[in-house]
Amino acid sequence: MSNIISQAGDFLSGADKLYWILALAGTLIFTIQIILVFFGFGDGDTDVDADGNIEFGEHADSGFGDFHFFSLRTVIAFITFFGWGGVIWGDNGWSGFFAAFGCGLAMMLGTAVMIFYLLKLQQTGTITAQDYIGATGTVYLSIPAGRLESGKITVSVHGSTRELTAVADEDLPKGSSIVVEKQIDSSRFLVKKLT
Repeated sequence: MSNIISQAGDFLSGADKLYWILALAGTLIFTIQIILVFFGFGDGDTDVDADGNIEFGEHADSGFGDFHFFSLRTVIAFITFFGWGGVIWGDNGWSGFFAAFGCGLAMMLGTAVMIFYLLKLQQTGTITAQDYIGATGTVYLSIPAGRLESGKITVSVHGSTRELTAVADEDLPKGSSIVVEKQIDSSRFLVKKLT
């Protein structure tokens, strides 16, 4: 058994070509990815006959529960840094192999964490009906009492002003300050005078 381990260590000491191939191939793929993203080619859908869309060069993470250690970019990071670690320390046998492997793992983890947090910075900009509940605003077109006829209000949500159709239990003239209480149906909200 020790003879096999010794022979494997000797093989690893002479595996300079393998390390160079991994290092250069990983660097080439990484460079191509950077160029494609820089020129906007990394953001589009790729046409594939499959059950879903595949994003070229995209990382699939969208939340902490979806954190994936393995993705195209993290594997390329591993190959690249494992290769360069092997170029630097590969002639040390097993210790060089483990040093290169550690470099690859560290960069793989670093890439996964970096992409995870960068994707957390993205915002969709989508405002849902729930976002309007509790928002304050102003009556734009008078709202008659009784919830039968609608008026218009303007509210500010997430830094943008929106116009909504609203009903109320009491008469609300133009310019009244209001608060949105709840959604009545798909297009109307119940409001009350802000006191």
